Amino acid sequence: MLTGVDLLLDEPKRIAFAATASFIRLFVPKRAIGVYMLFSNKIPFYIGRSDTCSRTRLLSHPLLAITTHIAWEPCRDQLQGFRMEAAWFHASDPSQLLNQIHPARPSGNLEICPFCDTGDCLAWMHTMRQSQAKGAAPTVTVDPRAAAAKKYGANK
Repeated sequence: MLTGVDLLLDEPKRIAFAATASFIRLFVPKRAIGVYMLFSNKIPFYIGRSDTCSRTRLLSHPLLAITTHIAWEPCRDQLQGFRMEAAWFHASDPSQLLNQIHPARPSGNLEICPFCDTGDCLAWMHTMRQSQAKGAAPTVTVDPRAAAAKKYGANK
């Protein structure tokens, strides 16, 4: 019989580690789909994903040389990876990110970003606040006006 702890440990987990090839090989399985955030001295500066092999992507990433730490989260499929990358992108400070372009949809997928619609942003913020009230780990908030500005442009 599985206990709550067993179930919790079976879930994919976000992990952060020093940005070295040996740690990437240790923590990121081969052929794992996932999203990642690159840090330089505690400051996130790049968000990305791999729809095929996160390990290969991270080991060959052109920004690895200036990265001190990596946060990585496995995803069950490409669509979940897109959604997670979009969430991280919208929740981050755009002035600190090197990638200023919105995450692309997975090849062959027509789903729009669930965080570009201000109504969805409001619903997501409400859900995150509910999670925090129940003792979940702290989350970041998304400004729906900023999300709309990213989608439609500041002057439109």
